[in-house]
Amino acid sequence: MARILLAKARFTTFDQYTLVPPVGLMYLAAALRRAGHQVRIHDSGCQWRDQDRFRAALAAFRPDIVGLSAITVEAHVMEKLAATTRAALPGVPIVAGGPHATAYPEWCLRVPAIDYVVLGEGEQSLPALVEVLIRGGRPDALAGVASRGPAGEPSFGPPPEPICDLDALAFPAWDLIEIDLYAQHRSMAAMGHRRYMPLVTSRGCPYRCIYCHQVHGKQFRARSPMNVLAELEELHRCHGIRDFEVIDDIFNFDRPRMQEILERVAALKWRPTLHFPNALRADLLDEAQLRWLRKARTLYLSLAVDAATARLQHLIRRNLRLEVVRHNIQSAARHGMFVNGFFMLGFPTETAEEARATVEFAVRSPLHAALFSIVTPFAGTEVYEMARRLSGLRGIPRRFEEFTYSSGTANVSAMTDQQLYGIQREAYLRFYADPRRVLRILWTHPHRWQLFPDGLRALVRMLPHKRWKT
Repeated sequence: MARILLAKARFTTFDQYTLVPPVGLMYLAAALRRAGHQVRIHDSGCQWRDQDRFRAALAAFRPDIVGLSAITVEAHVMEKLAATTRAALPGVPIVAGGPHATAYPEWCLRVPAIDYVVLGEGEQSLPALVEVLIRGGRPDALAGVASRGPAGEPSFGPPPEPICDLDALAFPAWDLIEIDLYAQHRSMAAMGHRRYMPLVTSRGCPYRCIYCHQVHGKQFRARSPMNVLAELEELHRCHGIRDFEVIDDIFNFDRPRMQEILERVAALKWRPTLHFPNALRADLLDEAQLRWLRKARTLYLSLAVDAATARLQHLIRRNLRLEVVRHNIQSAARHGMFVNGFFMLGFPTETAEEARATVEFAVRSPLHAALFSIVTPFAGTEVYEMARRLSGLRGIPRRFEEFTYSSGTANVSAMTDQQLYGIQREAYLRFYADPRRVLRILWTHPHRWQLFPDGLRALVRMLPHKRWKT
């Protein structure tokens, strides 16, 4: 048996205000426990300014192995956690995982303090790696694991196989986090501060949008409705949770499964509520599905539109039927759900006219909220390769601490910086300056009393901070 500390890196900017339970680490912790190991979780988001808290966790637990997880905007924090671990526990193996490690494994192995990288889903490969390490072996042949070769070069095992039987996975280790601590922060669904838990009912998405991650692959794999309901029941029974945020890649890909889950949730006597901060492909929805969502007490859903012109939809291989999306936004709002829209500005070759068309789509819709992001090409995505071919990655940050979801970090479009960031600023001002929209927000939001401080903080976070080039 080994003692394993799993640590989550976090934002260190305005984005820190959003803090969600590290469900990926909780799944890994459950898998490691099932293999007989002792596990702790440290979330650096709870005390991100204070490395002493992390040092204290290392000193108190004395782990045999430390695992670090990050997305790319958190990579520089992961590097600091690795350095702190190496200084405190010089002989302990350090393993990097999560979306950033999967996209940038070579970078991770260039960090002196990081010894191994787990690629993609880790519920099988991480316990296998731990077993090899505690026996003093080398993980060169392990699927889904990268390490350094004899000359220090990256060495990769076979590609990991996707986990097809998701029902066989242990439920996340909820007891290893402080649930009430996350209730003090803004969640992905922006539904106020409350006790809730993220819920993953499926993995993978068969669509091939050029900007999407590859962590779960393109094969759709789903948990059974009975397994999903068992998790909800256990969370309610053991932890008093009634509020759930579904964070699948594409929850509504399997229509009969979706209907069965929602019908079972609607029938629960303890009346849970659902939120979909992502997980729904907008043009696969229809009137019947929206009624199912409402019957299951869905309060919030986000629909990703991304771009509102046919050319860009084809370019990014999103291929949404925009008229269907427009109708579904109207219908969801009519059913009383709080509807958020995701939009992206600055795709390769995108013009100012096309960007303004996307803004116009959002402004003219009955959306309650919208996020207008600047396209940032991350390694491992097709938009990264497209930007490399068109511009040689000109303007893309070379240091990970410069990456952010709050402001522009790159311009790979056909627009000048002044045009791109000016349109982004204009989008926010036009969208939220509409008094009719403000009234709809106040009427629909279930936690409207929290909107003023939260909304002001979120708006400051979302406004672009990029300096325009003259």
